[in-house]
Amino acid sequence: MTRLLSAVAVAALVGFAGSAGAQTVLRISEGNTAELDPQKAVIVADSILMYNVYDTLVFPSLDGKSKEMKPHLAEKIEANADGLTYTITLKPNVKFHSGNVMSADDVVFSMKRTLALNTGFAYLFTGWVDSVSAPNPTTVSVKLTKPYTSFIVSLTRLYITDSKLVMSKKEAGNYGEFGDYGSKFLNTNEAGTGAYQVTYHKNDERTEMKKFDGYFLGVPKKAPDVVRMTYGEIDPTVLTKIQRGETDLVRSFIATETKVAMTSAKGVTLASEPGLAQFFVKVNTTKPPVDDVFCRRALAFAVDYETMHAIENVGNVRGAVPSKGPLLLSMPGYNESSPAFAKRDMEKAKAELAKCKYKPGDHTLQITWIADVAKEERFALMMQQNWAELGFKSEIQRLPWTLFTQQVAKAETSPMFAQVYTFARTPDPDAYLYNIYHSSRHGQFSASEYFKDAEVDSLLDKGRGMAVGPERDELYRKASVRIVELQPSFFGSQVINTYPKRDVVSIPTLEDPKLNTGLMGGNHMFRLMEMKGS
Repeated sequence: MTRLLSAVAVAALVGFAGSAGAQTVLRISEGNTAELDPQKAVIVADSILMYNVYDTLVFPSLDGKSKEMKPHLAEKIEANADGLTYTITLKPNVKFHSGNVMSADDVVFSMKRTLALNTGFAYLFTGWVDSVSAPNPTTVSVKLTKPYTSFIVSLTRLYITDSKLVMSKKEAGNYGEFGDYGSKFLNTNEAGTGAYQVTYHKNDERTEMKKFDGYFLGVPKKAPDVVRMTYGEIDPTVLTKIQRGETDLVRSFIATETKVAMTSAKGVTLASEPGLAQFFVKVNTTKPPVDDVFCRRALAFAVDYETMHAIENVGNVRGAVPSKGPLLLSMPGYNESSPAFAKRDMEKAKAELAKCKYKPGDHTLQITWIADVAKEERFALMMQQNWAELGFKSEIQRLPWTLFTQQVAKAETSPMFAQVYTFARTPDPDAYLYNIYHSSRHGQFSASEYFKDAEVDSLLDKGRGMAVGPERDELYRKASVRIVELQPSFFGSQVINTYPKRDVVSIPTLEDPKLNTGLMGGNHMFRLMEMKGS
């Protein structure tokens, strides 16, 4: 029997770029850096760029009725009965920004480059994709090594790249005939089909984009003509700029008090994005004393979660709810019946500490916070005080994001405690839990725990090949219970991302919960936004 994904109408989104008179400009203050290479992109700012500059074969439905994956660059996708071979038929006459017409060769190139570089979201395909080929210019054949339930949804992270352009810019490198696979070129240039094309990019400074007149869906007239994303701005700077009307949209990860101050300015409100992120305190399980599970559990029970949540929830800003484990509440398998990490329990903390092989005075704890997320310093100071009540001494370290990602590459240098907001890569629990807790992911910032458990590995491997349904959901609940039991992370909160914005821009995917795509960065598609007065 053949499973078929049929094409969907997108007439409501079709329009034409440009407008009479002055150009409309959307100004965004984002995180510390942004990666433009589609096979290296991995964090929030990267994903925002990807979903505007590139396109994917499938994308969640935007009809407000379901989050079902619909063909996007694909016309249709068919799977053989054994689930091992997928035939992808492409939409005709889709143009890259270079003017080249997208073909099956570009899809093959994008998948092979992803697997070769083994960075970004390669883990979604590595070990599962056996071969990819182009029988003709509009057809792609993908053969898997074994059935992979998450294959279709994972295609939301395969950004289709202009192979002719990239290979014309290749330099000497480690990939044989492909040289450096265009890596140097794609650091500062793009090769996409997206609704916006990049006119300037420096990953720690800013990105400038403009509408792409040749976009295959068209770009509505009211969408911003130009978008400027600025990186590395500290909270006081962003506050001043939005109060002066010099910034229109601000990242979620600024201090809650700063958001409150912003919303006191005329015309500034909050756009909300629930269910896409969780705040973790990641524990390097290879370092004493937290290589002992009882010590980890003792420290977890001692955390003052009520104060942690209060820091996120101030005034009219509701930025967090208690967590019930590692999965996001929007995902299948979320363990609703699990006790919430809502308040500290010093009695349980002391009971767990009594079973630990270390004494509190044996080691000094190192707590790291990310430099461009100022509120994390408050969390660090709070945990330092909490853990002092158990007899532990702590040191606090401030790390820029780029240095943090370098340190997590090895267990020896990865921080003992690191504070990280982790987003949904796809709406499926596989992409989320596998990326954090499978032992094959060690060395990535999302897996800085260096956690290894044979049972968890086995469950996560099995879940990848299971059919979607109650049995698979139960597997992920079981994995979550096991992860909580071994406590490689402290589950700080389920985050409600709130974005300060000026009323000059309307953002349906952030303002209407029914239109939430369930994808990190997927709710920031500029073509769906409307500039007032345009």
